[in-house]
Amino acid sequence: MGKETSIVEKLELIIPGFHGYKKRELIREDDMLVRGKVADTLAQAKRELERALQRCAMVNCQQLMGIENLRKKLMMLESRIRHAEAGYRGYFDRVKFKEKELERLLEYDAKMIEMAEDILNEAKNINAQAANPQALGMALLNLDDKLVNFEEVLSRRMSFAAGE
Repeated sequence: MGKETSIVEKLELIIPGFHGYKKRELIREDDMLVRGKVADTLAQAKRELERALQRCAMVNCQQLMGIENLRKKLMMLESRIRHAEAGYRGYFDRVKFKEKELERLLEYDAKMIEMAEDILNEAKNINAQAANPQALGMALLNLDDKLVNFEEVLSRRMSFAAGE
């Protein structure tokens, strides 16, 4: 039987250059790499919604405002993640991570990446359902739920990394 891949190994496979917060001088860089990966994935989802808006306009669907509102949410989340202070308010400078805290931070990172991928997949689904009003409505509700859940995880991660 093969060895199960650890969270650090999974993140290292997903994010080129990620070191797992192992070296103090690379902690901020690792944090920026994780946030960059998540923000890039959300940017892709936003582009999918922009395409969905175009398709929806072509078929005169009734969900233009719903798609636009979700696109704005994605834009706000992407910006919040991409432009957050490296290391979240200097936490990495003030506090030395112990193994337990490091594992929890890695779990947050893995969860955020997984959720961002789910958001991207749901945005692709919205784009594909532009001509099907009933399926489009359900897809919009699903994406909204995913964004709310993502915001909660992001807020918990930021609070944790800030030492709160």
